[in-house]
Amino acid sequence: MTSPLAFAIGGLVSTYVFLRLLLHYTQDGKEPPVVATTIPFISPILGMAKKKTHFYAHIRDKFGLPIYTLRMPGTRIYVVNSTTLITAVQRQPTILAFPPIETKAAINVMGASEAGKEMLLQNTDPNEGNLDKSYEAAYSKAIHPVMSLGADLDSMSRAAIKSIADSLNGLARNTPQVLELFDWVRHEVSSSTAESVYGPMNPFRDSAIEAAFWRFGPGVITLMINIFPSVLARESLKARELMVEAFDQYFRNGGHKQGSALIRARYDYSMKYNVSMSDLVRFEIGGAVAIFANTGPAAFWLIYHIFSDPIILDEIRSEVSKIVVHENNGATIDISDVKTSCPILLSTFQEVLRFQSIGTSARVVMEDHMLDGKYLLKKGGTVMIPGTVQHTIPSVWGDNVSSFDHKRFVRSGSKKRPNPVAFRGFGGGTTLCPGRHFASTEILAFATLMVLRFEIIPVGGKWSCPTTEKAEMWATVPQPDMDIVVEVKPRKE
Repeated sequence: MTSPLAFAIGGLVSTYVFLRLLLHYTQDGKEPPVVATTIPFISPILGMAKKKTHFYAHIRDKFGLPIYTLRMPGTRIYVVNSTTLITAVQRQPTILAFPPIETKAAINVMGASEAGKEMLLQNTDPNEGNLDKSYEAAYSKAIHPVMSLGADLDSMSRAAIKSIADSLNGLARNTPQVLELFDWVRHEVSSSTAESVYGPMNPFRDSAIEAAFWRFGPGVITLMINIFPSVLARESLKARELMVEAFDQYFRNGGHKQGSALIRARYDYSMKYNVSMSDLVRFEIGGAVAIFANTGPAAFWLIYHIFSDPIILDEIRSEVSKIVVHENNGATIDISDVKTSCPILLSTFQEVLRFQSIGTSARVVMEDHMLDGKYLLKKGGTVMIPGTVQHTIPSVWGDNVSSFDHKRFVRSGSKKRPNPVAFRGFGGGTTLCPGRHFASTEILAFATLMVLRFEIIPVGGKWSCPTTEKAEMWATVPQPDMDIVVEVKPRKE
């Protein structure tokens, strides 16, 4: 009689052989080489769970391939390592498309209604409709004018900077203060963003709504893949519904009419597509994610890297002091001078995005395609471009790629400029962040005012760089695992 143990072992062996054969016979020889196959279809999942944001760089270092395939249950992922192939991917925005991912997020993460789902899915199949006319594809074109350099963007930037300045004036009157640095920076930057975008009826003035936004984030991946969300993402769903109620009140009371050109453009665009109010307020949560999720963390890391290094702090403080204009009633700064006359601060910010960001650009393969005439990408697969891979290539960034070099982006006659395609701080191609100008201005303004007006000293007496092992996989800039308790006080000068 066969023992239960022998029966179990036999079953495992049979399953393994079946999966190995299934992998072999369903993988086309023209596709990029398949890796992480020790346990077919399962090894990539285990690797991601173990390595997390370091997974893609680990696979690059192990296999050294320009592009490879990860096979997981029900899907293929094509991971691009080669900077040259990134350009090839970005040249095919219709065949290798981002809008289907946005559509899935709107349906699963934001909770679109059945009518909303039907509208979102229109024109998403290139064989049945015009992808450029889908709701998500045309959205970027609709908001691009107000987020490009011009009067609308200037108005938003001024509102954000005024909000920051007013808040820091209040801080100066009530210092020294002991603060948790990440929570404080995130709140300051998010609040100024919300004021500039949503206007005087900004729903995030309510601390409960602000807190709900940050509780929402941890469940995004669970909602996206739609696996038992009511159980595994219960807190995120509760937080989402609080924001839905707040946005419903905001739009019904005409808050958008007093808001920025951006919020008005988003509202008008949805009205053009006859989006219901119930879906409009849910889609706006996606808009909030776009403007909040990474700006606060990026500002935190910039403040951390500046104030934790006396050399960086002294150089930047000297640099920004030169653009201060002293007048009878005080001192002023033209924030546009920061980008033109403060190369070290600007370089430090760019290095923060290179060194800290973990973002991955993704696209869906809409039809079978030979990438660069060499690699078959099958319809339904997903193309991934991990920023962590591009930001850690020694041939692009130099032998000190693993170190934080605040002058890495400072241009000089003898220094070769890094390949811009390899810098993924704001994405690239058609997924290049439309809010990059606004976010950069706001973060640089915040850092400039902090450097000029305050000292930040760790309560323990020594700066310690927090880890980011718990960072959300969907984030572009990670939150720290632990906060840093600091004392903030006005400068004596």
